[in-house]
Amino acid sequence: MVQQDDSSNILQTIRYTLYVFGQLIHLFFLSFEGQKLIDHSLQIREKIYNSCWYKVSVKSQKLITLVMIKSLRLSYLSAGKIYIFSLESFTTVLQTSMSYCTVLASFQ
Repeated sequence: MVQQDDSSNILQTIRYTLYVFGQLIHLFFLSFEGQKLIDHSLQIREKIYNSCWYKVSVKSQKLITLVMIKSLRLSYLSAGKIYIFSLESFTTVLQTSMSYCTVLASFQ
């Protein structure tokens, strides 16, 4: 009877560990794609400025200027205006999670 309880506890621990790792991997991939979007949105203005924009028509130059002004605002993926998906946010989540685990482990 004691062995059955031990084996069910081990299985439950393995199940929760796999669940946590799965969620961390999922969050990492979302954060990685969000970081790529942030990086590309920062590069738009530079790439437009370094192009041959001065060789196009005046009307196109005005449109390019509008795009450059619009690109001043950062584009990002967010979860309900609470969490911005980026690698910086991902590391913050990991650090906070490890802090909570350390506190919980100290109580046992």
